[in-house]
Amino acid sequence: MEEVLKIINPATSTLFWSIIVFVILLVVILKFVLKPVNKMLSQRQNEIQEAVNSAERQKDEAKKYLEEQKVLLEQARKEAKAIIEESKEQAKKAKEEIEEKANEKSRQILEAAFEEIKAEREKSVIAVKNQIVDIALDAAEKLINKTLTEEDHKKLIEESLKEVVNI
Repeated sequence: MEEVLKIINPATSTLFWSIIVFVILLVVILKFVLKPVNKMLSQRQNEIQEAVNSAERQKDEAKKYLEEQKVLLEQARKEAKAIIEESKEQAKKAKEEIEEKANEKSRQILEAAFEEIKAEREKSVIAVKNQIVDIALDAAEKLINKTLTEEDHKKLIEESLKEVVNI
């Protein structure tokens, strides 16, 4: 009993009861406060881990999208280059066709001009021949109408040549 009295004694009992109250308080805190705090910390840790994972997924998706866009951009550049080359080739063909048509047209115009010149020349030659024949006929008619001396003969030839030159 003496021990019980010592425990009940205020000097020793305060320490004893303080330890008991501390242990009870510790148990209550561990059971009712620490569990929700741990649960809250665990949830927060999970949320942070999910946010990190989500950020990594988004980062990977962004890299993948960037690579896709680079590929698409390169394809667009190649297509643009092909279109430009095709346009240049078509322009070159069109230029060659236009030049060929122009050359053909100028050749046709030249041929027509030569034909026209040739026809006009033939007309002129025929006209000159006809005039020469007319002059010769006139000269022959004059000869028949009179007898010519050598001097008359020279005059007649000179007159005929002057008429041919005037034509």
